[in-house]
Amino acid sequence: MNPSNFKGKKITIMGLGTLGGGVGVARYLLKQGAILTITDLRSRKQLMLAINKIGSKNINYVLGKHREQDFKNSDLVIKNPAVSKESKYLKIAKKNNVPIESDASLFFQLCNAPIIGVTGTKGKTTTVALLADILKKAGRHVVLVGHNQISVLDRLNLVKKNSIVIFELSSWRLEILKEHKISPHIAVITNIAEDHLNTYHGMTDYVEAKSNIFAFQKNNDFVFLNKENSYTQKFGRSVRAKRFWFSKKYFPEQNGIYVKNDKFIFRNMGQEYTIAKVSALKIKGDHNVENALAAILIAKILKVQNKYIIKSLSSFAGLQDRMEFVRTLNGKTFYNDTAATIPEATVVALRSFSEKVILIAGGVDKKVSYNMLAREIIKRVELAILLPGTATDKLKIALNKNKYQYLEVKDLKSAVSEAYHIKSKSHIVLFSPGAASFNLFKNEFDRGEKFRQIVRKLK
Repeated sequence: MNPSNFKGKKITIMGLGTLGGGVGVARYLLKQGAILTITDLRSRKQLMLAINKIGSKNINYVLGKHREQDFKNSDLVIKNPAVSKESKYLKIAKKNNVPIESDASLFFQLCNAPIIGVTGTKGKTTTVALLADILKKAGRHVVLVGHNQISVLDRLNLVKKNSIVIFELSSWRLEILKEHKISPHIAVITNIAEDHLNTYHGMTDYVEAKSNIFAFQKNNDFVFLNKENSYTQKFGRSVRAKRFWFSKKYFPEQNGIYVKNDKFIFRNMGQEYTIAKVSALKIKGDHNVENALAAILIAKILKVQNKYIIKSLSSFAGLQDRMEFVRTLNGKTFYNDTAATIPEATVVALRSFSEKVILIAGGVDKKVSYNMLAREIIKRVELAILLPGTATDKLKIALNKNKYQYLEVKDLKSAVSEAYHIKSKSHIVLFSPGAASFNLFKNEFDRGEKFRQIVRKLK
């Protein structure tokens, strides 16, 4: 595909969004001379920040609604990743032979460098960030795409012939890559757990979406899979690319990386190499050991020397909104884990601490089970402070069965205040919701920012 193909074309962008993705698409297409219509169900007021970032008056905005004509009379529709594939407007476009793309499918077709694609229910953002840090320390030119609110198409101008492109891929972005039969040169799946079941027809549908990351690879491509995850283990039977496993436990013979005697051991073609000590890893938790395994594995395939890997492991402090240290005040230490949008992620966060914690959790349900989280709360949480929401209602049912006493509050400010002022043995306050955020916040990043602000104002 040639960027000049967009000049003078009527293009409908479906879903501007609030996280910057639509902004990047619009900016890129404007530079190519496209005639743009942007349509979104949100109001102009809700989208004003994004509209101001685009900064152009030469756009037709259709906000608060969608119109059939914008999908019938277009040369191309570009859908926001979060737009359902079942949308009646996308069906109208197909019926009228209007091609449908996403920012990801366009990027893959326009990018002139090999792409490392990373997906997974949890861990992909940290894995991508750690890998980028390792590669930068090794002097490589890295371009991050779709990562931690980084947009997509406007990253194309950063790509050089020697660039290493790392694309963080959601299941939604992978869906449209399937339609174009595209997979990255290196595919990584960190793990798969119940998530987004409010937008998928059950777990089978969600798992299939994730499998698209390797479905169209060739024999000379690479796929890296978590050996401890039941779903990715099954994937290992059907891949055609060069398969490598990563695991916190030893496994024999096969290519990959594992942990043994506090060491990361890389195995390739029967040869084993010690890379670094696990204890060198600065970020907390077993889940971050898994993330480090995946990042190290990619780095070794890219022939990065161990000294750069060790340097990165010992200095990388993690990311905002993911087990993020916020503040210690009067003996209470606050951690922000707002990126925990499913119960499994909160379970992992709780297991990162050896002592009991005060947990702030709850929010909007994604049609997943809260039984496992309830069991973990009973075992590891001195006091659970619950925000309102449909996920909270499910969690309460599970906790009530075990007669566990919890505290309900009306908002996040009240939750933080209760956690700070209550007399307790625990000195750790963990904000790890285990649910979506849309009843009280714009998104999980807004939720995390509000938490930081509230905690920093405590006296």
